[in-house]
Amino acid sequence: MELEVNEQSESRKKRKIRIIAGLFFGMLLLFTFFSNTLLSLTLPKVQTSQASAGSLNHSIEGSGTLIPLQSVELNDQSGWKVKSILVKNGDSVVKGQALITFDSKTTELQIANEQTSLKQQKLQLDGLFDSYIDASKNGDPLMIKAAKRAVDIQKLEIEAHERNIQASQTELQNNRQILAPFAGVVTQINATEGVPAPQINVSNTSKGFSLTIQLAADNVSLLSLGEKLEVAVKMGQELKLLDGAITEIEDNQAADEPVALTDESTKAPSKKVKIRLQDAGLKGGEIGSIKLQRAIPTEKETVLVSRSAIHEDQSGKYVYVLEERKGTLGNGFYVHKSYIKTADSTESVSAVVEGIFQMDEIIMESSEPLQDGQRVRI
Repeated sequence: MELEVNEQSESRKKRKIRIIAGLFFGMLLLFTFFSNTLLSLTLPKVQTSQASAGSLNHSIEGSGTLIPLQSVELNDQSGWKVKSILVKNGDSVVKGQALITFDSKTTELQIANEQTSLKQQKLQLDGLFDSYIDASKNGDPLMIKAAKRAVDIQKLEIEAHERNIQASQTELQNNRQILAPFAGVVTQINATEGVPAPQINVSNTSKGFSLTIQLAADNVSLLSLGEKLEVAVKMGQELKLLDGAITEIEDNQAADEPVALTDESTKAPSKKVKIRLQDAGLKGGEIGSIKLQRAIPTEKETVLVSRSAIHEDQSGKYVYVLEERKGTLGNGFYVHKSYIKTADSTESVSAVVEGIFQMDEIIMESSEPLQDGQRVRI
């Protein structure tokens, strides 16, 4: 009986020891877990973005005003006053169409007076010729010579008078109106009825139109002379797509062409691209725009990464990659500094060909500066 009591007592002691040991190790694990949790709260917090495979497309956008490739300024230097203006801005005209007429009454009156004076000279010539005939009948050599000289002088004066009248008539014909030199569109009129020296501009629509757009130099390198592209042109209330061709690519310098500045062109070196358009409905002054997507071809597949995640030091460009490592008390996240090689970039994204892989978690932001191998939290 006493032996059984001792055995029961030993059993209770062992159970107590096991319970105490279990509680001790449980508390140890609990304290370890909480200390690890507290430690993780002190780690730098990061935000990541997954790298994705793909090609980098450059968005090429810009707009400008269409101007005619050929335009002439028609002026009148005769000093005649404008009688009537027969067209207005934007009117289509045909070759030889009258645009402006002038008050030519004064010149017409001068011509009429000159013609009357010419008739008088011809009548006087008839009288001189009669005198010459009379002198010939009398046989006096001196009188004959004098009469003949008078006839010849009168003939010369008549010829000069006729030439003056002809010149005045030609001037009247040429200056009584301004005619369109070719089929086109009236683009500007600076004239007032009753006022001399008008000026009118006419564009030749058959020669086509030019659109000048200013683009970032990096994007211009993706275009080529002679390249065909689609241009959206606002014609009245309608947006029409027209075929255009690049005719010039030149450095950005001051020029007479109206040019629209894109957001990107104000931040980086830019160039001007001139595009030729042809359409019967164009008049000039319309707004044209392009919107293209271009990619630089690469031999290797590229991974796209935000430029804000890319850093640079003396060794080159690099990114911080988030790596997950298994541990006794759970997984941990660590920073891996990876140097990269880029093939192309836009303002916001870079195409990476070496250093990282698709699906890598790239650290975009951090609450504190990071170092290679540093543990972080997400």
